[in-house]
Amino acid sequence: MAVAGMMLAVGAVAGGIWIGIAGFLRAYRGVNETIATLLMNYVAIALLNHFVEGPLRDPASLNKPSTTPIGDENMIGNIPGLDAHWGLAWGLGACLIGWFLMHRTLFGFAARVVGGNVRTALLNGLPVARLIVLTTFLAGACAGLAGSLEVAAIHGTANASLVTGYGYTGVLVAFIARQNPLAVIPVAIVIGGIGASGGLLQRAFGLPDATVNVLQGLLFISILLSETLHGRVRKAKQSKAVAPAAPAAPATSTREQPLVLT
Repeated sequence: MAVAGMMLAVGAVAGGIWIGIAGFLRAYRGVNETIATLLMNYVAIALLNHFVEGPLRDPASLNKPSTTPIGDENMIGNIPGLDAHWGLAWGLGACLIGWFLMHRTLFGFAARVVGGNVRTALLNGLPVARLIVLTTFLAGACAGLAGSLEVAAIHGTANASLVTGYGYTGVLVAFIARQNPLAVIPVAIVIGGIGASGGLLQRAFGLPDATVNVLQGLLFISILLSETLHGRVRKAKQSKAVAPAAPAAPATSTREQPLVLT
């Protein structure tokens, strides 16, 4: 168990440093963090393949290059009474800690200000560069912890099958959840359920495997359309509310009306 804990800690630190590089480039060189992280994915995959097929390769893995197994004694077991490993509890705990950190601490408030408007954060004297690097480090640490749990709870070894695109799914989950850590929990369950339904759709309805991607794309497009329509409706209501009212005709008193004699 000590070895597993050390592996999780090293994975979290490595992930934090890797994504922290993107934060450093964003803070000090103005490089867009989305583009930087997408490009760094290819570098990370190339490094993984290099170590798996080279220095860290297990000689016993012939057809499928893998690292030396960590051993059953170092594997993370399932939660008692559930057919799910302890990664589920770690994920829920990370969401709760993330919500408390971002919504109940001074650091979270400052980070949200920087994320909302960098110019406002600078005018208020916030350390923008340091906040960007620290926030990206924490995000990368969560990703590295998730990858370590994937190895320690399921595979028991590192190989090319770890590259399954979970990061891109995480982007979709974060967007739908509106960057709210608590909303990540139900959204992740829905997206994960759609992803796990691929085999059922193939067997029951004879649909291709890409149907899952189509369903996720339709969900993403629906969210975008609803956001756009909601914004337009809200702007229309606000414009009607602030529209100046037509000037009322001046009322004339009966005393001011001339007396007409017939």
